[in-house]
Amino acid sequence: MSELSPISKFLHRSAEPVGTSAASLDAADLVQESSGRRVDSTPVRKIFVRAQDGDKPPLARLYAGGRSGVVPLKLFLALLWRSSRPPFTTDKSARGWATLLDLEDPDNRGSRRVRAALRSLEEAQLIRLDKVPGNPPLVTILDESGNNTEYQLPSTSFAKTQLPSTETAAAKNPHLYFKVPSALWTGGYIQALSGPGLVMLLILLAERAGEKAVWFGTREFPARYFISAGTRTKGTKELQALSLLTTLSVPLPQPNGDVFDPRRRRYLYRLNGAAVLSQNEQQP
Repeated sequence: MSELSPISKFLHRSAEPVGTSAASLDAADLVQESSGRRVDSTPVRKIFVRAQDGDKPPLARLYAGGRSGVVPLKLFLALLWRSSRPPFTTDKSARGWATLLDLEDPDNRGSRRVRAALRSLEEAQLIRLDKVPGNPPLVTILDESGNNTEYQLPSTSFAKTQLPSTETAAAKNPHLYFKVPSALWTGGYIQALSGPGLVMLLILLAERAGEKAVWFGTREFPARYFISAGTRTKGTKELQALSLLTTLSVPLPQPNGDVFDPRRRRYLYRLNGAAVLSQNEQQP
């Protein structure tokens, strides 16, 4: 068998398992079984990750608090996973969510962190909380844009607004969405990721880096996602360490240069393993 070229090796990496608690993995299996979804992924509107009309997207707003924004971000993804079908609600306990997110002391401190995260998501207009005496609040997920509008499945909304449409208009459709593979939960990856790792995972999923190699312009990246270069670097390194991402540095063409000119390079990113959708899943 001939040896693979560097590009071929770049496109054929696999993921390795991570160390997440058995209780968290059991909780993930329960969510997967109870979600009622026929597919192994969760749709997320791209507007949650990527700026539109220059406005900071909800992802960046949630993560603006640094470490304090990680639990709300993970919890919102979990709520979408559990509740993104009619009636788009859930009344699961804070202890259950804390267990799923693999937070320390889920009965006490972990539950308090979940309740604080729910308040943050309500302030961000991503969920609505309705008190139920003697029981956990009823959580209703709202549109991922954070504009306090009722949630509808992005696939349904996208189909209704897509035709007739130009290619440019389609790219700006607020219901354009990407998919988060459930294997990232059931394999313990989302639970294990830090803030930078999770932020970069969502950005790369939104840009379909599981299907093709993608790259980001130095100026374009912060303008598009409102995420710093430091977070980008830390996040990609963490994803690499978990074998969810492969990066490749390639030289840029220099048609008018010579051997003495500095070589400019570009980093290509490609998701691997659990971050890649199964073959029967299709992106819009």
